[in-house]
Amino acid sequence: MTSLIPMLLLSAVSGGDGSQTEPVQTDSTIVAKYSAKLDSLSALYAEEAGIELDEISDNPLYFKLFMPLALYDEAFIACPDTLEAQTDSLLPVNLEKWDRDESIADNINRTLARVYLDHPELVSLTENELKSVTGPVAISEESKERIAAPAGDIEIHEAAEPELVKNKPSFWKFPGTSQFKYTQSRYSDNWYKGGVNNHSLLVQLEQEANYAKNSLTWDNKLEAKLGYYTTEEDDDRRFRTNEDLLRVTTKFGYKAAKNWYYSAQIQAYTQFMNVYESDNVTLKSRFFAPAYGNVSIGMDYKPKFKNSKVTLSAQLSPLAYDCRYVSREELGKKFGIEEGKKYKYSVGSRVEVNSKWQLLEFLKWTTKAQFFTSYENVESNWENTIDVTLNKYFSIQFFLHWRFDDSVNPDEDMKYHQLKEFLTLNFTYSW
Repeated sequence: MTSLIPMLLLSAVSGGDGSQTEPVQTDSTIVAKYSAKLDSLSALYAEEAGIELDEISDNPLYFKLFMPLALYDEAFIACPDTLEAQTDSLLPVNLEKWDRDESIADNINRTLARVYLDHPELVSLTENELKSVTGPVAISEESKERIAAPAGDIEIHEAAEPELVKNKPSFWKFPGTSQFKYTQSRYSDNWYKGGVNNHSLLVQLEQEANYAKNSLTWDNKLEAKLGYYTTEEDDDRRFRTNEDLLRVTTKFGYKAAKNWYYSAQIQAYTQFMNVYESDNVTLKSRFFAPAYGNVSIGMDYKPKFKNSKVTLSAQLSPLAYDCRYVSREELGKKFGIEEGKKYKYSVGSRVEVNSKWQLLEFLKWTTKAQFFTSYENVESNWENTIDVTLNKYFSIQFFLHWRFDDSVNPDEDMKYHQLKEFLTLNFTYSW
């Protein structure tokens, strides 16, 4: 944003030849004249400052950035750690309906200080002179001469006329991550605990397409994981599947109140490959056997933390529809579907929590928890990923997935609980 502000300030205080002749205008005139430019900045500024897009375009707190440039004392003495928002005596409007967040004032002052250092020739008058203005006046050349020239033999050039660039705001974001994981385990014949030499390979892809404009949000996410392992005990060195997931999630949201959104979510997931029992003959699962799907309607809670290293989304859905499907009837019983049928559905309630926490500069924790109940059965998943960053591309990752499902036949040892974990070295590329 700082690269755009000097350009906007120059166009606000200078004529086509670089001279400053435009009279000081009222706040309402300035907002009307520069609203288009302000809107074009909103998408870039909102994420950095942590504010809503609809809080920017009509907020008069930004007048300092779009009036003839004045030298404000606060831009130099404000400390980011102790900054307190004060009522601005320069504005002839009631500021109570605007939320004076510290980060807004801090970013405005940082921008002004940067412009003062980079372009001192743009300063038109001081803050005291601005307060003494009682009506429209022309900015005279005398005001420019009152600003002390920089020390040393620094040559100041007249700023060139800015090039007009029309940038349409983009309300879409497309973040994505790809990961490549390889693990080798090798044991000597006399290793005291025993063990089997093995190799494993895992490829993971996450792609998002998120839309946000005013009170409307639409989040889409595609997740794909496919992993194999092989052991030297297998005579044919057969590759077996140890991770297989294809999941699509889309969620609509409309702002209801601060941090609360009406929401509707659709999620579906299955696997890519065939999985066999230990005899390598009996089919255990395959693509669309099983396939899970759910539709949920409720409220989504998205709080904003002053610590931007934490993000949280908690979706509470009192009405949810859940279904399971198998493309081959003989596999249905393993997944809680009655014998002779291919699908099962139930209606109940659902809770889903997603969170990311940057614990340290090199340590991040990502967690996803899901809970669904039809008031007869319970299905719950809790996925945890801990990333330890080694450098830009390499990291060590620990993944733990706990699952509970009392609609399937219980295991002798684990009962209805299921557990999966990985510890891998990752090559990661993000965009």
